[in-house]
Amino acid sequence: MHERIRQLIAELPADATYMKMHVQGSSEALALIRRVIAACVQHLNLSAALLNDIKLATTEACTNVIKHAYKFNDAMTFDLEIVTSGEVFVVDVFYYDPGFVPANIPVPNLREIKEGGLGVFIIRNIMDHVNYSTEEDSGRVRLQMVKILKLRDQSGGQCV
Repeated sequence: MHERIRQLIAELPADATYMKMHVQGSSEALALIRRVIAACVQHLNLSAALLNDIKLATTEACTNVIKHAYKFNDAMTFDLEIVTSGEVFVVDVFYYDPGFVPANIPVPNLREIKEGGLGVFIIRNIMDHVNYSTEEDSGRVRLQMVKILKLRDQSGGQCV
């Protein structure tokens, strides 16, 4: 992780918004997730484009869990943890996929675009930091995505 992003996460202010959500692994949950994201950042007055980027990356990640890890089995569940401040948006998606190896995520051939297969590519191009980690013994996967909203300069003032 970039040192700057690590620092932003470590220095989250006391008034940051924290939200945890236990979600049914069903595509019907995606609309709710998008509304929850909008509610978590409502007070930040983000541009519509930035808000839509964050919602797109998050729903792409959740869609991948539902489709690839859970194979549309809506009896399965996953967890979302969202933390927002004026400077950073952090979302962690926790789910189970014992066979998942992050290094095996294919890189799409953009010369031969077909439906599907672009989710991780989209996520990585929208968010400032994307990291998958897995627990080998349990098969639990953590996908952390970070979007920097504003940067502080060294004197403590805001810069965009």
